[in-house]
Amino acid sequence: MVTTESALLAERPMRAPKSVGAALAHQPRVTAPFFAGEGDGLTLHRYFDEDFVARFLNDAHAGRLSGTAAQAWYRADRFGRFKDEPTLRLPMHRSFYLVCGEVQCVAPGAPAFDPKKILSAGMVVRRVPADGTPQRWMIADGQPLGWRSGEIPEHDPDDVRRLTARGLLPARFPEPPYSGEEVAPLHPLLVRRRDARGIERSHTLLWGYLPLGGSAREAADAPLPQANGTEVPDFGLEQAWPLGTRGAKAWNDADGLVVANGIATLGFIELLQALVAQFRVDDAGDPDSAGLRTLLGQIRFHALEWRIVDGGELPQLVPVSGETVLAWLDRSAPALVELFARIVRREAIAGAVALPDGFGGTRNDRLFISEQQAADLRSLVALRMARAQVRFDDGLPLPRYSQTDGDRFIAVPFVRWQDDCGCERVTWGPASRVFRVASPLDPDAQRPTTVILPSLDDLKRGLPRGVAMLAPKSLADVLRKISPGIDMKGDGPGNNCGSCWSFSFSLPAITLCAMLMLMVVINMLNLFLGWLPWVFLALPRLCLKALKGK
Repeated sequence: MVTTESALLAERPMRAPKSVGAALAHQPRVTAPFFAGEGDGLTLHRYFDEDFVARFLNDAHAGRLSGTAAQAWYRADRFGRFKDEPTLRLPMHRSFYLVCGEVQCVAPGAPAFDPKKILSAGMVVRRVPADGTPQRWMIADGQPLGWRSGEIPEHDPDDVRRLTARGLLPARFPEPPYSGEEVAPLHPLLVRRRDARGIERSHTLLWGYLPLGGSAREAADAPLPQANGTEVPDFGLEQAWPLGTRGAKAWNDADGLVVANGIATLGFIELLQALVAQFRVDDAGDPDSAGLRTLLGQIRFHALEWRIVDGGELPQLVPVSGETVLAWLDRSAPALVELFARIVRREAIAGAVALPDGFGGTRNDRLFISEQQAADLRSLVALRMARAQVRFDDGLPLPRYSQTDGDRFIAVPFVRWQDDCGCERVTWGPASRVFRVASPLDPDAQRPTTVILPSLDDLKRGLPRGVAMLAPKSLADVLRKISPGIDMKGDGPGNNCGSCWSFSFSLPAITLCAMLMLMVVINMLNLFLGWLPWVFLALPRLCLKALKGK
């Protein structure tokens, strides 16, 4: 048989539709589930018990699932300042949310996509601020970066997996830390349901848990303290004038004398508390305290001595420079901490106690600062406080879900699949309805909790079993010296074991004591406030009687 060129050309149009149809039959399409209503994308489902996964799977097989807008909680859970969208509770409120979507084949009739052909599936939660531009929660090398704006591509959210699948990065084992948009996993579930025509069909659902947690450290910045005398805003300068802004007034030369005969003013004591106890300015390795240490190294104590000046015949009192304040602080920091503790215990009065000299005695000299030095100290302390606040903020992760006007969120699903060429591809689906996330202490989000009070028999059974604490030896030596009493004297037996000290609390006893104290407080308030309204009601009558008596 001879095959002509016209016969080959006639066969090509017949093969092309077959190959295109086969390729389309293997392409997935992520849609809203078959039970969703109009306007639904990825549906949300709320559960109040810990067995929410088993309940969801049973509801899916039994056909009890419904669209997001058709559920009662979608309309009822609109509380707080913003009621345009529903507010999702947190797991600490004993509320759990699952999402659900569906995967279909891009073919006539939209048959169910084979779950075995799904490489993996997931969803991302995106923030939708007031301007409507979605933001992604990004991760770099396993560390969360927070919400980031910008163009959102349609490729795989996992940067390493996407580049590896394209052959741009070699496969590594173990895999590098995750980088990209944070992903929560979705799981395929094959169910069979009858449609409106009574025909039983298969549906490939995608379901997963919607996590409502997470936090990230926001990168903050503040200028390092520099001794340049630059004016800075008042940032917590609570010290008395002239070392702070409390009681600020016009400069007087008498204000510069902060230590006289070894006794410091109240403002200088407060400044020392900030420098030593809060900033640890005696630590030479802290770069944040470099400016303060430079300035304190230029301020010197001085003493008044009788000396003959300029060839005079009679001696005069002249100031003689001594050591710097920085050298004294480096040596006297432990003694100053003990002095602050004495002031707190009211064993000493700030502004009337001599400063320690660092050698076991007290100072008896003077310290005078100029107007410019006082201004520089205020500026450097303000900068140092700002830097301390920045370091505190850096160590305090900010929550992922906030409750501002722009904190509106959506969940978007996707699936990874393999085409006929063996390449890994990603298909995205429709987003869920917009929702908000409740605050942990939102009163409308709280759910009632049952607490079973202990019986008296619980207090008689064995040793206390509750929260245990282990005190190191240095702390145990102090705690064991405390003698319980009205004045809490320090004449206890001490830590005779010479090692750590372990102790625990009895939760039943604490609960019972808390209930008793609460009842006492309520009765005391009722005793004082219960008759108070009658006093205000009786006052006009008493006044009228007094006026009539006159």
